[in-house]
Amino acid sequence: MKSKILTALTVALTSAALLTACGDDSSSASSENGDAAGNGKYIHAAAAQDNIFIGIVSLDNTQDVGKDYIEVGNRAGAAYFDGSAFIMDLDVGSITRYAIEGDKIGKKEGSITLAGAWAAHLFFVDKEKGYIAGMMDSLVIFNPKTMKVTGSINLAKYKDKAATSVTPSTGVIVDGRLYIGLLQNQSEYTTGDAAQVAIIDVEKDEVIAVAKDDRVAAVGSLDDSENHAFIVVDNYIYTYSNASWGYGPGQKDGFLRIKVGEKEFDKGYVWNISDEVEIKDLTKKGVFKYLAPFSNNEGSVVYSFLNVMEDLKKSWTSEEDYYNPTCKPVQLDLAKKTIKALPIDLSSSWASFGKVIENDGTVVFAVSTKDGNAYYRYNPKDDTAEKIADVDLIPMWLVPLK
Repeated sequence: MKSKILTALTVALTSAALLTACGDDSSSASSENGDAAGNGKYIHAAAAQDNIFIGIVSLDNTQDVGKDYIEVGNRAGAAYFDGSAFIMDLDVGSITRYAIEGDKIGKKEGSITLAGAWAAHLFFVDKEKGYIAGMMDSLVIFNPKTMKVTGSINLAKYKDKAATSVTPSTGVIVDGRLYIGLLQNQSEYTTGDAAQVAIIDVEKDEVIAVAKDDRVAAVGSLDDSENHAFIVVDNYIYTYSNASWGYGPGQKDGFLRIKVGEKEFDKGYVWNISDEVEIKDLTKKGVFKYLAPFSNNEGSVVYSFLNVMEDLKKSWTSEEDYYNPTCKPVQLDLAKKTIKALPIDLSSSWASFGKVIENDGTVVFAVSTKDGNAYYRYNPKDDTAEKIADVDLIPMWLVPLK
């Protein structure tokens, strides 16, 4: 299996064509949508078994992409800010800023190393100030322009007794405050039993409060480099708990929310996905399931992948199981607490990160299904989806260049 993947990888990179167009008119259709959706370019990641390759992809032109990809380890993240790509290689603990030169990632512009910190979350206050979060007892302050560490916010006093680290992770900056989930990691996969969100004044670099709630487990995720588990809708910040992906027995998954400017969770809102969601022929209430990181939102509507591994009688007993198609593309309305399965096949958990709402309201999904790796475009106006490109490797994130 491993040798076949690496052989395919070599061929793909040598030919400089990770994507190939599907159908005679797919290029023109993508171009029309690209005009509506902005420049149509993304930081794109493709995965092999032991490596991730990160580069720039344009869905407006799927005929000739995949050039000049950067190879990192099998755990990585990416962000876009101030015209540059920020790539987090978690295996070595580096956060590197790269110039974007046309359709490729260009020269290095600086790097920070935080070995062993799993630092996959970046928050940008402005061009000269940001935060780095990961499996640490602090929040690192850095200068995105110079890529130098300038300070830190010590969070050690908020660490639970059972935790190995307080682990600030997913978050969002709203009205001068950083709302960031404290995962309270007990092991690599098991996080805390209750939701905790630190609220930080980004001007003073001080903790204002820590909101706590035991209706769901720890909110946020170390795999969410785009910070999509915190979603701002109608003056509320919705937060999601995946309940340690099932590794924390008895933990509750689901959504809570905090009103912008307040210091506590909304006591009138909780949406427990495993307990409350049932979708015909897909999943039942009371069966554990979890959602992958979400799309950028359009109103209260977001898109994700619902992992129904237990409904399908699947389990994780080896690395090969991560390639099982157990994740269904879904649409959620967070305010109304509704969920709908979309007309795209089940994807593997490896390919459950890439989903982007385009400017015209259509949604691009990166998937790895029983029929192969591909990009699909979903149209919510008529509830249809079409394949727009095949992909040689497993497609992962799509980070818009905007």
